[in-house]
Amino acid sequence: MIGSFISSIVAYVRALSFVSKRGYGKYFIYSGLIGILLFVVAYYLITAFTPSLSSWVQSVIPWDIGWSFNIGSWFSYILSSVLFLSIFKYLMLIFTAPIMSALSEKLEQDLTGFETNRSVAVNIIPDLIRSLRINFRNIIRELMLTGLLLLFSLIPLVGIASGVLILMVQSYFAGFGNADFWAERHFSYRDTVRFMKSEKGMLVGNGIVYVLILAIPILGAFIAPPLATIAVTIEGTRELEKYD
Repeated sequence: MIGSFISSIVAYVRALSFVSKRGYGKYFIYSGLIGILLFVVAYYLITAFTPSLSSWVQSVIPWDIGWSFNIGSWFSYILSSVLFLSIFKYLMLIFTAPIMSALSEKLEQDLTGFETNRSVAVNIIPDLIRSLRINFRNIIRELMLTGLLLLFSLIPLVGIASGVLILMVQSYFAGFGNADFWAERHFSYRDTVRFMKSEKGMLVGNGIVYVLILAIPILGAFIAPPLATIAVTIEGTRELEKYD
């Protein structure tokens, strides 16, 4: 797991070499334009939701008024930040799916000669439906795990470890979504889930870089999705050779 984790991060270095190659630049532009729109949507949703969230947190924390205010404000801020990143991340994974699938396919053709002759226009709806199915499954699991870790973060000293674990959870499911742009051409939905479970190191490594880059305002939307897709396609293609 550690080896595949490191390898998936190193794959980003290889991915950088494709940025300036002919035919790849357009995917970064498309990703950024979609990302700007989705950033505004995610920001609006969180801004509208945060006051109610803060009031709820203040009402359920059973400490004195002073401590309640401080801890409640800190907790609601952290929760809002995590929710914003999660919402933005999944919106990007879902709505860039047809474009990132096309990018992954182009790269795989260049790397291996594998051709499917898929039409992006024809596959927009199927790609979106599969992406919704995969990411809805992941959203439920991520929210459950993140909620538990946020509760643990209220315990002194344990909070630091909880923050790291939350990042790992975010990274795993981000890597899962990115890897599916490649896996959809090789596995059914059920086999994809099985494959992903066996490649946790690869997914966390890919996802952690993706999440950190995506957190950069505006610029992250242009860079993170296509770079992560290229990196995970490189790794996925290499891993698939083990199954042949």
